[in-house]
Amino acid sequence: MPAVNCKYHTSTPARWNCGQCHISYCPSCVIEKETGHVPDCPVCKRGLDSLGAENLITPFWLRLREFFIFPVHPSPFLLILVMTLFAMLVRYVPGWDIDIKLITFEIPRNAILVFPFIIVFLKYAQTVLEDTAQGYLRPKPLSSNSLFGNSIIVFKLLAILLTFKLLTSAALDMFDQTGYYFANILTSIGTPAAIMILAMEHRFSSAMNPVMIYSVISRIGMPYFIMFVMFYLLDIAQSFLLALLQQYIDPSLSFAVYVFVTLYFYIIIFNMMGYIIYQHHEVLGFRIDVEMHQQDEDTQFNSVAVSPEMREIEILVHEGKMAQAVTQLRTLIDTNPGNIDAHERILKLLRLVGDKPIHFKQAQKFMSYLIGKNKMGSAAQILQQGYEFDKKLKPEKAVERHDMAKYLRQKGKAKLAMVVVNDLHREYPSYEGIPEAYLMVAQLLSEHLNDDDRAIMILQFLIKNYGTHSLIGEVEEYLRTIQRISHH
Repeated sequence: MPAVNCKYHTSTPARWNCGQCHISYCPSCVIEKETGHVPDCPVCKRGLDSLGAENLITPFWLRLREFFIFPVHPSPFLLILVMTLFAMLVRYVPGWDIDIKLITFEIPRNAILVFPFIIVFLKYAQTVLEDTAQGYLRPKPLSSNSLFGNSIIVFKLLAILLTFKLLTSAALDMFDQTGYYFANILTSIGTPAAIMILAMEHRFSSAMNPVMIYSVISRIGMPYFIMFVMFYLLDIAQSFLLALLQQYIDPSLSFAVYVFVTLYFYIIIFNMMGYIIYQHHEVLGFRIDVEMHQQDEDTQFNSVAVSPEMREIEILVHEGKMAQAVTQLRTLIDTNPGNIDAHERILKLLRLVGDKPIHFKQAQKFMSYLIGKNKMGSAAQILQQGYEFDKKLKPEKAVERHDMAKYLRQKGKAKLAMVVVNDLHREYPSYEGIPEAYLMVAQLLSEHLNDDDRAIMILQFLIKNYGTHSLIGEVEEYLRTIQRISHH
């Protein structure tokens, strides 16, 4: 079944689908609540339907390159090299002859030394399987826990393999060759499932439960049998590679080469089994640590740089739900006044739909926030952008308007500075900074706009109405200066 992609990120696999709106969403497009809770559709607010993790996660047969590269990452490759070096040295250790009653036999060369290394390697392979199943697609650094921790699981693994071997032997004794072949096929197919169950449950009884083995195989479905075929092909590839290498290497190195190649392919197999669990963790009821869109190696979600809340707004705008988008943005701003992105988005959206009343309120709210954070330059930009849309726009408070006018004067924006403090005495009659603000306006009129007549009117207004203010002496002096210059 081909993957369903997100409507808004067409190259990204979808995680959720809305049956009402017929829209598919990737993880970045919705706000996922607590684990186990279904998120709501950004458009209709109904609960979404899960498309399953399988739709998000790349099928294992499309990432074979990653499986073959996995063993050459530093951690597994170092372990393989150490094991290979040991194999080169252990050949010099002699065997021992042991007499038990009348039977004399020779312990296979290196057996006592090799067995602990086999246990360590299988423990690491099982760790690779379990880490991959949890969503860690790159090997973790080697540690004492990955090599020696909970080593009992290795003996459970060996017990599984031995049990299946005994079952096939029993079938041969009871049913001849036909029974043996049938049992061999069943145990071969069931062995990966049993190992995967052991990784998930850590219980030998669960791993050997025929019902659980059948359940795992049936839930995974066809991909399980594709994996089984892949294991068969890997076995052929391993045998072919060993036969090829044996033709060119010194016979004294044959055991070391055998160890290197075998361990390399074993890491691939255990990594692949772990990935199968990861790919199908939802249908298997297995909880993982790392979701697909949290993968360090995954780049398909990196194009989404905004928060899930803002993605919802973009979706609403894309679907033409402008009023709903504005409502959600206002709620978002009330909840988090410091969300600069939300402030900027709502102002652009309100200018787009031509809603001046709400734009006026939201722009004032944004400017107040920025001025309070000592970001007068940013507040001035909001004013300039908004003023082109609404000529009535000014900061909300008298002191904010006064400070904005002073900033604009410094930046050479004389006309806009005068607009900001226009009618300040009518709208804020009790504001103590009116004489200073209007003196600045008079200075701008005279010095920047060459309008001495209006400047004189403003100065005379100040002398008449604010005669007791501490600045009135400066006002009178500036009035005399203008009058003297204008008479020449």
